[in-house]
Amino acid sequence: MGTISVNKLAGYSMVVGPVLALICYFITPGGMFIEPADPAKPSEVVAALQGNATLSAITGILVPVGLIVFFSGLSLFVANMSGGSGHAIARLGLPMVLISIIGWVIGSGISIGISGAGDGGAAMVAAFVPTQVGITAISTLGTILFGLGTMLIACAASTRDENNTYMAYVASLAGIVAVVTGVVGGLSSDHLGLMTQIGGVCFLVFTIWSIIIGLAMSSSD
Repeated sequence: MGTISVNKLAGYSMVVGPVLALICYFITPGGMFIEPADPAKPSEVVAALQGNATLSAITGILVPVGLIVFFSGLSLFVANMSGGSGHAIARLGLPMVLISIIGWVIGSGISIGISGAGDGGAAMVAAFVPTQVGITAISTLGTILFGLGTMLIACAASTRDENNTYMAYVASLAGIVAVVTGVVGGLSSDHLGLMTQIGGVCFLVFTIWSIIIGLAMSSSD
């Protein structure tokens, strides 16, 4: 393991990281598949988290791990553009992705705390509603920043011959859509649920693009 090349490890990171994060995001209680809750109704989300405390804690740990592993690979992917086309644009997008991940990590940590508070009934749920509202706000802003960042990085990648230009364009479009979903969901709670679902599809596109890049990087040495 100590002899693995930097590029190969970064490639594996871009494959494993987003897949782990996406799977755990989808199965997080209150999300899309496990006790789905309307994100515009924080009491439903809190009840789902506290009703599935163990799974909430596991996904709350693994989602940040996956995102951090992904960012490790993505940062090297951007660094490899140095001196060539698109590097400046990609560097602009990288801090946006980093800040969004930091926000999501903080939100995941707070969610673990909410789930660990135990199922104390309606009173306990109500006590954590303001906290869940804050988590939703952080998540929404993170979606906007992540969409902007990945859009810029994908646009930069589309200018380079070694990358799959078609998928880079698709990832760029997904980034734009993610930004729109974040803005619309943040401005209108009536549309937050739908926007969250569309955002999930965008992250699936990002994951596919990341896997393609990761496989290319891991086989480049």
